[in-house]
Amino acid sequence: MMLTRIKLPLAVAFLFSGLSGWLGVSGQLPASGDGGFSTIRTSSGQTSSSYIISPLDYLRVSLFVADELQFATEARVSQSGNISLPHLGNVTIAGKSIEEALDSLYEPYNRDYYVEPHIEVAVLAYSERSVTVIGKVNRQGLIPFPSEKGLTLLEVIALAGGWSADRLSDKRNVTITRTDANGEKFIIEVDARKISTQDHPLQEGDLINVPERLW
Repeated sequence: MMLTRIKLPLAVAFLFSGLSGWLGVSGQLPASGDGGFSTIRTSSGQTSSSYIISPLDYLRVSLFVADELQFATEARVSQSGNISLPHLGNVTIAGKSIEEALDSLYEPYNRDYYVEPHIEVAVLAYSERSVTVIGKVNRQGLIPFPSEKGLTLLEVIALAGGWSADRLSDKRNVTITRTDANGEKFIIEVDARKISTQDHPLQEGDLINVPERLW
């Protein structure tokens, strides 16, 4: 597989329409008004502690002392990455892994409010995540991006119905437009013909373009 990274000289704006539906996982439905989403107990080992919390994730934060529940707060992470918790007020939590969030909450609660508390962080619903595929595939549009598993280039092509039925897909010059942490867009060029056992991983928000073959 050949990859080249090219910075775009000008910002390229892409307007994505809303993607209905959430990426559900097995569990019981929450009883709160944000019902309809599956629940996972991230702190109890049913999902990876390395999962990175994102803005608009819907969380439950529970705190126990000697197995007695002191509070359980359900809230959506704000667009700015904060969540409001008892005693602590607004806490920045987006961008942290589950494990990092647990560590950062334990320290102030243990120091100022509770003796050796046990804290759980559960993701009740993931924020809407997707990649977009355009060009010579059978179904262009948004593809849901699984929060835990992720996606690869060939998986997205398969979810888009495969290469176009007219056989005019230029597999040599597939491009992935990505935005880095500084908001700068760049292009990754991929020769999809050379992808075999090691596929190309994608990131949330990627734009995949399969051009038309000219010869």
